[in-house]
Amino acid sequence: MEERDVVIVGGGCAGASAGFFLKEHRPETDVLMIDRLEGRRFDLYHRMCGEAMSEATFRRLRPLSAEHVVHRITRVQEHWPGGVVLEARAKGYVLDRAQFLRSVHARFRARDGEVVRDAVVGVERSGGRFVVRCASGRTVSARYLLGADGAHSRVRKEVFGTEPPEVIWTEQYVVEKDIPKDTIQFIQGQRYKGGYRWEFPAGAHAKIGFPRGTDTVDGEVVETHRRAIPTGGLDRITVGRCLLLGDAAAMANPLTLGGITTSLVAGRQAAEAVLWDDPSMYERWWHSSPYSDRRFMLAYRQFQSLTDEEFAYAAQPFRSKSLPLAMLRAWLTRWRYVQLYNSYFASLFYGW
Repeated sequence: MEERDVVIVGGGCAGASAGFFLKEHRPETDVLMIDRLEGRRFDLYHRMCGEAMSEATFRRLRPLSAEHVVHRITRVQEHWPGGVVLEARAKGYVLDRAQFLRSVHARFRARDGEVVRDAVVGVERSGGRFVVRCASGRTVSARYLLGADGAHSRVRKEVFGTEPPEVIWTEQYVVEKDIPKDTIQFIQGQRYKGGYRWEFPAGAHAKIGFPRGTDTVDGEVVETHRRAIPTGGLDRITVGRCLLLGDAAAMANPLTLGGITTSLVAGRQAAEAVLWDDPSMYERWWHSSPYSDRRFMLAYRQFQSLTDEEFAYAAQPFRSKSLPLAMLRAWLTRWRYVQLYNSYFASLFYGW
């Protein structure tokens, strides 16, 4: 049986970030990353999202930087029932996520990190360590185990025995459609059941998505993606020296469904906890972090209950050209939606 300091299950955003920061800060750490996807399957899986990240994210992730940028984003637009359009300046990027992750993997490998293509079929605790069994027959013992293996995490099921509070099934289409290349757009409404429709630029195409079965798209469809997005956070994300990250820990923001930023930041925080040999650091970070603010889920539940008429009523103050004045008017005249407004604006900072 192999023995490693750290085994990371999953090479997506959370796993790649954890591996990178472990080797960045302590290159001698013996780290094995196990990912089941390669080639076209890896690309297709990681195209299932808008692939947008804010400039603020990369300030939190230095020395990682925005690579493989497809578009620079300068605006976010929200379209609400009643004809209200909210627009905010935003600085960020649409990346080629698969290529970005390959770059992070390459930097991990350059410091003698190992990435293997295999599927984990079993995890168990043994004598203070964790034993990981792979489909290939490979068995690895690790002092630390990082579960970054997505929505259907085997690490979560076998070590934690828990499920996400909420799973939102989504579908996305890559469509022949010309949309602004510097803008990400969201369409709100009763039909989206607490979610929304998104339209993001994607090279010569557009990525259009929504909760499964709530809408349709026009135009020629180039690709179809479907994904379960766990959200709502878990009460516990560490068991001994096993840490859950990203979708495995249901970290996606319930208002924006954004999980890339949270996963990358969680990877960095998990790496720091491992290097300090203090898993409780990671648990404390998550439960005190604005990324895990319970108000996001409360606002999502409120969105689920709104009719189109209530959406229009809540949005009406924002017809004003002055956003500060609109916010003041909204808080004074739409007091029942104050929590929704607060969470919505917080999501602009922590939701992507």
